[in-house]
Amino acid sequence: MRILKNHIYESILLTARKEFLSAGFKDASMRAIAQGANVGLSNIYNYFRNKDDIFRAIVQPALDDIYAYIDRQHSEENTDLERFSTIYYQEEAVESYIRLIDCYREELYLLFFQSEGSSIKNFRETFTDYLTDVNISYQQIVKKHYPASKEVSLFFMHTLSAWMVSILSEIIRHRISRRRMREFFREYFRFEFAGWQELIEVERKT
Repeated sequence: MRILKNHIYESILLTARKEFLSAGFKDASMRAIAQGANVGLSNIYNYFRNKDDIFRAIVQPALDDIYAYIDRQHSEENTDLERFSTIYYQEEAVESYIRLIDCYREELYLLFFQSEGSSIKNFRETFTDYLTDVNISYQQIVKKHYPASKEVSLFFMHTLSAWMVSILSEIIRHRISRRRMREFFREYFRFEFAGWQELIEVERKT
């Protein structure tokens, strides 16, 4: 039985990250990764089955955290529309998005722009579909708490989800600073919360 060494595993991931960011998944070289990590090419396969396995290991923490955050935001515990309209909540949402993007800028860049040829090559479409499904489910949760609320069309849900994915990709593509992200998300969340309230026709309590 081979004994796997954590420092070699981490070295492979670190070198592979640089290779994927520079060349993209499709053109990334396993030989270059091996050389950069100072391990034999054959030794890489003791740690990872193939190049795709390495790529997924790099981006999976980002996927797990982003999906978990989205699920929390669209859960049963987050249905108080009065709270959504407060400055405190909107600022909290702004900072949460900034933290996620700042933490996973490189992983998101890989997912949006460097994943061609990998098993996650359709990330943009997959992420859009995921957001659409989450929003559809959340609409039903909101309906339970606000029975008089109006339902929004499925195509609108899908289009809004695609817009958010596009926004994220543009922030990553243009390397938007924290300051500019904060300015944008403050505008976006004010726009979004007011828009949702208008669409589902739920009046604020006086």
